[in-house]
Amino acid sequence: MLGTTMWESLERAERMIGLYRAAAEACTEPAGAFVNNQVGFFTFVHCAETDEQAMRNGAAAAAAWYSTHALTFFEAATDFRLAMERNEKLLAAPDGGGATGDFLRAEAGDAPTPAAMLIGRILGGEDVPEDELFDILSAQNSLIVGSPDTCRKKLRAYADLGIDRLLCLHQMGNLGDEEVTTSIRLTGELISEFDTD
Repeated sequence: MLGTTMWESLERAERMIGLYRAAAEACTEPAGAFVNNQVGFFTFVHCAETDEQAMRNGAAAAAAWYSTHALTFFEAATDFRLAMERNEKLLAAPDGGGATGDFLRAEAGDAPTPAAMLIGRILGGEDVPEDELFDILSAQNSLIVGSPDTCRKKLRAYADLGIDRLLCLHQMGNLGDEEVTTSIRLTGELISEFDTD
């Protein structure tokens, strides 16, 4: 499974991983030579010497930039509408929509996250202050932004979910080459703590 956690809560990612692994466990006729139950997730990572430096580097603004541009580039509005139509059909299906229907029903009461609301404000043309961007996005554990210690804690949360591979996007928005290189180096210094081989 390949997922993205740019704006997903880790709780939702955990439910998706559980759904995928249960389906992989039940699979008796894989499409390929074997059942692959490994999980990879993609997210934005910016590691700086301190949390304050990460904010001064513009990491939160870069994450917001990526999200708003990705929604436009990938024509997400159309995809979102089609996904909602598919979800409605699954929920209305006589058999309950199977495992996906169960997953959707478990989420029925979830409200939009502060990060999702923030992106909505930006898409609506609001100029959100940098410190507010950082505070809201830092509270969302799915974005790995901050000092090595902060990033270590957020990486540990991913590892504890059972994610096998984490795809880290370091370069986006207006982040400078030096800041990106530092982020890659500092993140690289943490890898050995999560290498289980």
